[in-house]
Amino acid sequence: MRVETRSYRLWLVVIGVMILAGFWRPSYAEQAPPAPENDPLYMRVIASTWPSEAAILVGNGAKHSAYELYVTNAGSAPLKIVELTVQGKKNDEVVMTQTSAGKQLAAMFVPAPGDGTKPHDPILQPGQAGVFFIFANFAPGHADPDSFDTAIRIEQHGPGSGSGTIQVAELDINPAAPITIQSPLRGKNWSAANGPSNTSPHRRAVLPANGQPHIGQRYAIDWIQLGDDGNSFTGDKHKNSSYHAWDQEIHAVADGKIVEVKDGLAENVPNSGKIAVTISSDTLAGNHIIQDLGDGHFAAYAHLRPGTLKVKVGDTVHAGDVIGRLGNTGNSSEPHLHFQVCDAPSFPDSEGLPFAIDKFTRDDFKIDKAKGHAALVVKSSHPVTHEEPMYDELDSFAP
Repeated sequence: MRVETRSYRLWLVVIGVMILAGFWRPSYAEQAPPAPENDPLYMRVIASTWPSEAAILVGNGAKHSAYELYVTNAGSAPLKIVELTVQGKKNDEVVMTQTSAGKQLAAMFVPAPGDGTKPHDPILQPGQAGVFFIFANFAPGHADPDSFDTAIRIEQHGPGSGSGTIQVAELDINPAAPITIQSPLRGKNWSAANGPSNTSPHRRAVLPANGQPHIGQRYAIDWIQLGDDGNSFTGDKHKNSSYHAWDQEIHAVADGKIVEVKDGLAENVPNSGKIAVTISSDTLAGNHIIQDLGDGHFAAYAHLRPGTLKVKVGDTVHAGDVIGRLGNTGNSSEPHLHFQVCDAPSFPDSEGLPFAIDKFTRDDFKIDKAKGHAALVVKSSHPVTHEEPMYDELDSFAP
């Protein structure tokens, strides 16, 4: 035993000397074998889409659909997703293709944990999960797809790792048109803040409930009213009464029954960084109303002014009825109406659904500061029917 050990050590010394002297170098293949390509045994990734079916959004003259891809690295080596491809199919025929890579892919990705407001390199450490927020744009002049195929291409390096393309299970698209409703507001210069887009804070607002990820705000809008100077207030920005939107009437968007009412929460001091109540699932939406529109659609009106709600649970309302007034309660920094349509009577435990407003005017505008003071200038106006306002649009609604 003693002789064998000495001999073994001697060989190590000889090899070490040869390497230092440059007489022998191990090849790259001897150092690390190349990662297998497209071998499922080595691509240890769990990937699935959510929600259970995609919906069709109609906005800005086009059709879109939003869904998520959740990815978990179940392997022992870090991995990078380098490309994501969405194919829309109609009766198994490809009618649209949307491929994302580089900075565009990074802007769609949020690791867990992670900040959903900034881009992230789509890299997952072993055991880490992340989500891709997908906003598919239908191809004009082609048939609407009835399903989405989603694929990701990954790269891994190291023992037990592999690279290649992973095809995720097909996601069906609900062919139904978005529910048509009336506007909950009246008047001009309503900004669709945080409206539908792939970068809206609403789009990234994942709220796990009962073991499932939910985005009840997937197609939500924060309605803020702008003044002639393009600002949302005039005077003291720390007073709710300074805001053009504050105390505006909120109208029922359709006929339906009231299924949830929350009142009595105090208003916040706007733009103060302070919230009047502790935020929980019960106070997140502030004073609010949820209305059953039928067929699995619920209208949710949030952040209402305390003491102005005119309905109670069980009431039946009709389209256009005044049901409350706009305020600044719950998780809100200034007076605005958070409005969403969802598939359950709950803000955290629901999936957001697209909707279409029966008629409104979309205004192309700019904020002109050339004359030493800001002015909101409407360059052109367009009558619109059966669409949902998109991110930061400026819209007007007839009385």
